[in-house]
Amino acid sequence: MSIPSGESQQERFQRQLNNAICAGSTLLSIRTAEWQRLEASISKAISLESENHDHERLFLQWNEQRDWRVWKSGNWTRDDEDLKRLNNYETTVEQILFLRDEFQFPFVAMIDDHHPEFNKVSAEGPTAMRLLRDLARIKRDKPLEYARKTFVFTGEFINLAKEINHELVSLEMPLPDTEILSLTYRKVVGEKNLKSSHYDDEKEVVKAALGLTVMEAETAFSHAIAETGRLDASSCRSIMDMKKEIIRQSSALEYIEAPESMSNVGGLGNLKRWLEKRHNALSDEAKQRGLPRPKGVLLTGVPGCGKSLSAKAIASQWSLPLIRFDVGAVFGGIVGESEGNIRNALRVAEAASPCILWIDEIEKALAGSGGSGDLDSGVGQRVFGEILRWMNDNVSEVFVVATANNLSNLPPELKRKGRFDEIFFVDLPSESSRSNIFEIHLNLNEPSWGEQEIDVRELARLTKQWTGAEIEACIQDSVFTAFSDGNRDVTMNDLRESIRSITPQAQSMKEDIEAMRSAAAAIGQFAELRNESSNNGGGNVYG
Repeated sequence: MSIPSGESQQERFQRQLNNAICAGSTLLSIRTAEWQRLEASISKAISLESENHDHERLFLQWNEQRDWRVWKSGNWTRDDEDLKRLNNYETTVEQILFLRDEFQFPFVAMIDDHHPEFNKVSAEGPTAMRLLRDLARIKRDKPLEYARKTFVFTGEFINLAKEINHELVSLEMPLPDTEILSLTYRKVVGEKNLKSSHYDDEKEVVKAALGLTVMEAETAFSHAIAETGRLDASSCRSIMDMKKEIIRQSSALEYIEAPESMSNVGGLGNLKRWLEKRHNALSDEAKQRGLPRPKGVLLTGVPGCGKSLSAKAIASQWSLPLIRFDVGAVFGGIVGESEGNIRNALRVAEAASPCILWIDEIEKALAGSGGSGDLDSGVGQRVFGEILRWMNDNVSEVFVVATANNLSNLPPELKRKGRFDEIFFVDLPSESSRSNIFEIHLNLNEPSWGEQEIDVRELARLTKQWTGAEIEACIQDSVFTAFSDGNRDVTMNDLRESIRSITPQAQSMKEDIEAMRSAAAAIGQFAELRNESSNNGGGNVYG
């Protein structure tokens, strides 16, 4: 079958499922939390396959509460003699043996969220999983009763026995796209009997719901109606609030409010100009012009010089949601869980696009990924591989902002040209940048500073090789001093005293900072290096 150009993720998944069932695959593993959508997709695949056979397959479903049931005449039912015999068996092994050897009609059996039951080890005989593995291996040499019998394991987290992995066809159902969410929108509107004047702007509402499952979208739409009595553009805030909470429930993703603006960023002129040129690069107009989609930037350099603040400021400048991705949180104790966690997190980020995906201190999250993998059974390498694969193949409107203190701790595959659009080195701020940073923090912490004869240019000269974070700490220390001394205004003497009491990390970490600069300079042959210390001043408000 040829692959259609421009097919959606849902269309691609349906095509892959159709092919797997039509090809007679015995064992399928499908990651998804949306069992209703998967039911519909499996039914569609069965109908397509039946067009090429004399007898269509039955659609069976099993879970712990409802036992086995079959889809007949548009409804699930247990009113079938063979199913009654099947449900009389008490053990899963007995049921699988019956389905394998005695159940004559071809079928697709969906086993939802209960794969641990099939992994149970029995001292009395073979496990259900071993029976399924044997079926996958021998059915080609057996008569018809062994053929066209497919077992589909599904769930958000699937952990099947290692021995069966090579017999599986593994698929992943994508989150619903705008077409599916539009159907959900119309369904909720119909169920709530909204007046025509109380629902509108379907495109905007659906866009706000991207990243939600169908069930979550239904709930978000219903809550919006309960709150405002409407489902239109005014409901988007309510939908986004629920979306934020769902994102926050993920251990790996965090929705960050990004009130910072580029006016709070001192220095970094090259980065600001680069971002300003691409301000509307994710817009419809940019697509129509044929502009390439920006992938992201890697900000590296001295700690405390503004890398993290810059990530927040980018989201604010571009008016996009900011999602912080904690790669370290995806590591799970069960084999295969970490890779599943990271795929799920990246899928949510894709579906929530356009957005900024912020990966803070990426070198710590990927520590050990370039090693042998002995210490973590290769989990770090596999997680790193998932990230690289996604960054290479991603076509969604997700702009990645990754920060790293030291490039030498990053695998070389992440630093090559093409992973990021640009790599910016954030060095210690220049004198002019330090003056700017003092102004910014004085405005934030001591608005009346201009009346106290405070000279920010002298302060900048006194703080050579200071980071933005150290300047912030100096001002806050001075404010506390003034407050404890009768709640008076901050003076120049307060700031001088505070400067004398602080030892900048440029002194205590001199060798480390030089190593950071050397590591950044070494990748100049792979990516254009923007060294802010030599052009317009490095540094920032804080890191």
